[in-house]
Amino acid sequence: MKFNLYSHSQNSMSIGFYPLITTILLLVVHYFTGALDWPADGDVQAQRDFNSAIGMSALTGYFWFAIRLLHQNVASSLISLLVKSNQLSQFSRHRSLLTLEFKHHIFNTAVVSILITVSYVVVEGLLSTKQELRVLVLTATAVPFWFLMWLYLIQLTSNIRYLSNHILTKVAKGNDYLTSLVVLVRLGVANAFISLGAIIIVPIFWFKKSIPSLDLFILTLFTGILLGYLCLPVYRFKKRLREEQQVLLLDIENKIKREIKTYKESQQGDISRKVELLESEKEVVSTVSSGVLLFRDHARMTTMALLVPLSWGIIKMIEWLVANSITQ
Repeated sequence: MKFNLYSHSQNSMSIGFYPLITTILLLVVHYFTGALDWPADGDVQAQRDFNSAIGMSALTGYFWFAIRLLHQNVASSLISLLVKSNQLSQFSRHRSLLTLEFKHHIFNTAVVSILITVSYVVVEGLLSTKQELRVLVLTATAVPFWFLMWLYLIQLTSNIRYLSNHILTKVAKGNDYLTSLVVLVRLGVANAFISLGAIIIVPIFWFKKSIPSLDLFILTLFTGILLGYLCLPVYRFKKRLREEQQVLLLDIENKIKREIKTYKESQQGDISRKVELLESEKEVVSTVSSGVLLFRDHARMTTMALLVPLSWGIIKMIEWLVANSITQ
């Protein structure tokens, strides 16, 4: 698999090319093995295989794309933080450390994905009877699906944790520290934005199928946990940003008071110039938090959030159209 680890110079086309080709190849394989044959009404197993073939193929490619996009965003954030801490020359070293950590994650998630697939085979009793080729291929392609999904989820938190623990701590307190926190907040928001794309694809698994209460509960619970998992770092960094901003503003206020007091006592020095500089610094610090999330960020997140229920509606609309076309 080609990941282009932590490169900030990729464009959207190069990031999405290999994942798109992978999704297409998986769909072609499922087509020729029969998993994409249109299932007859009432054939639950065939419908399940049909949905799984499309859903897992789409999500396998999407998670690969998401990982590559995540690495690009982390590389850009890393550069921004290193500039603030005057350590840009350390970019290659940090990139190597992140790559080494990523390789460890690859090994761990590979083991987990194989264990999950083997557990599924045992629970479903697929080893006890002779299976059709499409079932065997679906089972085999579940391995890269689980692998990329868990790899993406682990990378979400490990990268932000690395930037916070190893880079942010080297940034001096002050305006640079505040803007560094803004960088991490925006990275967390970008991660949430990307993850919502995967949630939008999920309804494919229930095409022309009733949604059992247990499945609905598990899906809702997983979505809630995922959103909490994504929003927690953003909340923490925003909270820290507000706290550091208040501390810095209070410090500037105290400096202004001291300058005024010193001037009253000695009647010497250019007090107006000093106070003007401090007021300008105060204004800059006050406006840092306003640049955390721009209007377009709120618009994108709102759009993606609305697309989650809309995707279920689209699936149900397609079901209705298919049912009516058959009856006619």
